[in-house]
Amino acid sequence: MASSLIRSLPIKGHKSTSLGPPLWPCPMLVARGQSFHSFTVFADISFRRVHCHGFLGGLFGRGGTTTNQSPKPSLEDNLGPDVDELLLAETSQPDGSKAQILYRNGGPVAAADLEKLCIKVGWPARPLAKVEAALRNSFMVSSLVLRVTLPPLPGSPAEMAGADTAVSEQLIGLARATSDHAFNATIWDVLVDPEFQGQGLGKALVEQMVRSLLRRDISNITLFADSKVLDFYRQMGFEADPEGIKGMFWYPKF
Repeated sequence: MASSLIRSLPIKGHKSTSLGPPLWPCPMLVARGQSFHSFTVFADISFRRVHCHGFLGGLFGRGGTTTNQSPKPSLEDNLGPDVDELLLAETSQPDGSKAQILYRNGGPVAAADLEKLCIKVGWPARPLAKVEAALRNSFMVSSLVLRVTLPPLPGSPAEMAGADTAVSEQLIGLARATSDHAFNATIWDVLVDPEFQGQGLGKALVEQMVRSLLRRDISNITLFADSKVLDFYRQMGFEADPEGIKGMFWYPKF
C-alpha cells in the first residue's frame, strides 16, 4: 500500500468542479493533442486536507498524517501507465483506521449513487433508467471513490494476510465520455461531492480521464461548460471556441 499522503490540487479562485445544469448557449471547450504542452498531472501540490464530517471528519481531521510526492511529468513527456485504479489521497489515524480517495477508470457505478451525487450538487433529478443507459453506453466512465478501512481483528485471516478491512465505499465524483472510438471524445457529467470540492479532486479526475483518452489515440477532446467553470478548464489546456468553432444545438419544438 502506498505511503500516507494527501494530494491536493488547489484551483485558485474556483470553488466548484461540477459543470451544473447547462446554460445555453454555452461554449464548447476543445482540448487537442498538441495543446497539452504545459498540461501536468498533480501540479501545484499543497497540503490542504479533505473536509468531511462525523467519522470521516475524524479521519481527515486532526491526527491524520500527510506526505507529498514529486509532481508528475507533463502529458506530452509521459502519459503514464494505463491503470484501472489510482490512489489520490490517503490519511490514517493512530488506531490504524484509514480513509482513501481513489480514482477509478471503469468499474460499476450505480445509477442511484450517481443521481444522489447529482442532487447534492444541485442538478435536477433525472430518470434512473436514462442514467443507467447513459452510463452503459458511455465510452469511458471515471469515478472518485472514498474508501474507509479499519485494521483487521487480531488473529483474523485478514491480519494474517496483512490486509485492512473495508468498512464502506462512497461515490464522491464522476466524469464520463462518449466517443467515436477513433478521433473524437466528449466529456460529460463532471461533478464532485460539495463536501470534497476545493481540494483539486475535480482537476485530478478530468486530467486522468484526458490521459486515458490520449493513450487510446483520441486527441480531439471536447466538453460543454457554463461561464462559472471556464477558468477551471482553461487551466487544464482546454480552449473556448478554438479556430472559430461554435457549438450548435437542436431541440424539439414542444
